Amino acid sequence: MEKKKKIALLVCIVAGVAIAVAGCISLPEEVSKQELVVGMSTDVDNWYLDKFPYGDARFVWSEVYETLVRLDTDLKIQPGLAEYWETPDDGRTWVFHLRKGIKFHDGTPFNATAVVFSYSNKSYGRKSSLRTIDYVEPQDEYSVKFVLKRPMPLPFYLTHVAWPIMSPSCVGEKGEFVKPIGTGPFKFEKQVKDQEIVLVRNEDYWGKKPTLEKVVFKVIPEASTRVMALETGEVDMILKVPEFEVSRLEGEEGITVYRKMTTFTDYIKFNCKREPFDDLDVRRAVAYTLDTEQMVNTVLDNVGIAARGRPYSPIMMYSKPELELYDCDKEKAKSLLLKAGWEDTDGDGIRDKDGKPLKGILLVERGSWAPRHIPMSEAIQGALREVGMDVEIQVLERGAILNVLKEGQFDMWLYSGCYVWGSYPRHFFTHHSNATQGSCASHYESAEYDRLVDLADMTVDPKEQEKLYHELQDWVVREVPAFYLVHEEKIVAANSYVKGYTITAEDPWLNIEGVYLEEKK
Repeated sequence: MEKKKKIALLVCIVAGVAIAVAGCISLPEEVSKQELVVGMSTDVDNWYLDKFPYGDARFVWSEVYETLVRLDTDLKIQPGLAEYWETPDDGRTWVFHLRKGIKFHDGTPFNATAVVFSYSNKSYGRKSSLRTIDYVEPQDEYSVKFVLKRPMPLPFYLTHVAWPIMSPSCVGEKGEFVKPIGTGPFKFEKQVKDQEIVLVRNEDYWGKKPTLEKVVFKVIPEASTRVMALETGEVDMILKVPEFEVSRLEGEEGITVYRKMTTFTDYIKFNCKREPFDDLDVRRAVAYTLDTEQMVNTVLDNVGIAARGRPYSPIMMYSKPELELYDCDKEKAKSLLLKAGWEDTDGDGIRDKDGKPLKGILLVERGSWAPRHIPMSEAIQGALREVGMDVEIQVLERGAILNVLKEGQFDMWLYSGCYVWGSYPRHFFTHHSNATQGSCASHYESAEYDRLVDLADMTVDPKEQEKLYHELQDWVVREVPAFYLVHEEKIVAANSYVKGYTITAEDPWLNIEGVYLEEKK
């Protein structure tokens, strides 16, 4: 008999307990209208499978769409629309066994046909991180087989809300996208571009039915304006609270701030293919110059954890505890720059070599993606000036940054995340020479690094994976294709009449299951 590895078991007992507990929760006799208004930074720019949703769009997707596999609030893998899954051949083939009796928002059935549709679209299932999928086929109405070009731990990838299950009825006869149709707890009602998205409760939801009747996502790009909207009661909850507002809001009566470490880490990505950052000594000099502890304490007002070069947030799988990280040592940074041939020959405070000054452009994205990046970039600029490097900060729109990255016409780039898949360490692909798309394009090249990344991602054996990912962490700290600054905290703030909210470490999920509104006072 073919040996199969059971990766997850049925969770009927757990679900039963959850339902029983839910039944014990009673709302106040008099409650306000169960309509939650959420302030977010970006609109939903895309609803279909052919493009990766940008920014806060993913928070909205996670209420409309669902995935085969889920992560709980602490990033432990859980069944989603699939009850369990298995691999008969160490990760080259995966079979997902689906829940029965689930319907999409338009009443069409969730089944193997919908899964095949969602993962067989030419511009979707074979791009980016899922290009390893060879084909997907139904085994019967409620089981689906994924056949891969090489082994990989596929269930971890399928937890991301960017790869959900959509109904085939969301497209028209000519294949054009018509309307977002998922299986989630809320249904799409309307969208007013750059203003709001309205979702209504899915009365036929297969899981625990929400108490909320409606969720309205208000698009408020400026972080300070979102905070003001929360304080005035224009919105009930806001996403991406800026770090410099956290302490004040925590002390404000009537507001609750929710904080949880997430898997995102802010980092400086170097263009290792052009001077001066093609020189390891220069990259390491930057690492020794930047005091990430001070950055957290002052610039970020004690929000987040100093990374000191560590590529993984401590909540990630296989995070290696004993890494030789970087302490701020400006004298060591200066000696490394001198070793690389950079010295201040004319006494102007900026080092030079062969008549060229030591300088670089630091790219920062304009807008609401990460408000902290502007003050962080200014701190980076000031620190590097102290060791003789002239840094120019360029704040650009996202589209302009993507063009610059594509052309390779940059020196440094301040960013967060990229290839972050829950707790799974997929992020190492961002330095892989095959990473060529968009913001995750690599500007570092090493055949040995590529080999280790590929090998780590081709095994489903946890012990072997851990060994390889530990080796990769050592590599990134040693070779510095990027310098990792701060492990990010996810911060959500709400007025105190919003009850039942539990923040999740999984960044794209809002997790408003169990949320209800008390009467506003």
